[in-house]
Amino acid sequence: MFFLSSPDFPQPHLVSSKCIEFESCRYNGLIIGSSLVKKLKNYADFTPVCPEVEIGLGIPRDPIHLEKDQDKIELIQPSTGYNCTGKMSEFADSFLMSVGGVDGFILKNKSPSCGVKAVKVYPKGGMSRPWTDGVGLFAAAVFRCFPFTPVEDEGRLRNYHLRENFLTRIYTLADFRENVLNGDFGDILEFHRKNKLLFSSYSQIHSRQLGRLVSNLKETTFPELVEKYRNTMKKMLQNDPLPPANINVLMHAFGYFSNDLTSSEKEFFLESLEKYRQGRVPLLVNQNLLKSWIIRFDNEYLADQTFFEPYPEELMEITFI
Repeated sequence: MFFLSSPDFPQPHLVSSKCIEFESCRYNGLIIGSSLVKKLKNYADFTPVCPEVEIGLGIPRDPIHLEKDQDKIELIQPSTGYNCTGKMSEFADSFLMSVGGVDGFILKNKSPSCGVKAVKVYPKGGMSRPWTDGVGLFAAAVFRCFPFTPVEDEGRLRNYHLRENFLTRIYTLADFRENVLNGDFGDILEFHRKNKLLFSSYSQIHSRQLGRLVSNLKETTFPELVEKYRNTMKKMLQNDPLPPANINVLMHAFGYFSNDLTSSEKEFFLESLEKYRQGRVPLLVNQNLLKSWIIRFDNEYLADQTFFEPYPEELMEITFI
């Protein structure tokens, strides 16, 4: 009999706002707490950065904000009138070009430099009520330079489902970077094999596209295959898996055991699946139920499918603050 053991996970490379759990560099000299980032320090490699400090603004400093002048967004320090748009854009481009192998970003929410959404944008002069649909200047450069790379803020990552998808994405990309990029055809075939169920939960269409890529190895070079595969995979992973897609994957895995289970066990699983569909229990409940059968019936194919443990179990907490 074999026992289901936790896989060896790679260390994702994350760029984060330095004020989140790394240094007291907020405009008011404070540090932002995040229990997720604090815990992730043990499971990921971080490159912390404070764009505002990097362009010469001190700690503490007078606040800055975004202003809209016709169709142009500028970064202004209202107390001094200092326009730091050019310096911020120059730093962002330089920094992002120099940092390599990034699997994801965790940025400060609603920051005029790092906010990924819902950032206040004031009319020119800053005297009227702001809009709340802006993106920080540094964050905008991240989206431009790293399309389809996971980008979240520490506030949104308190949400269980957003956090679950973010962690799944960064660990999948880290695995690809570490075990496929400098590997060979065998490595990409193995990567695709163990991610089949996970990819099916994201998109059947993209999953089939990836399958076709790895089935035509004689028609391409390895670097060409890696580039096409990675681009398709990153596009696929940008959308959250929906419950119906996850249920399809769970039912597919359930099919491996349905002939060996009692009617009561089958009924219990289907009831648990319905509770997940209704949003009453998390996906993890049904994944663990299937994992118990993977162990019980010695199913080696399902045992290393990343769908059942896409990131370290220690990070599978329902609540982070």
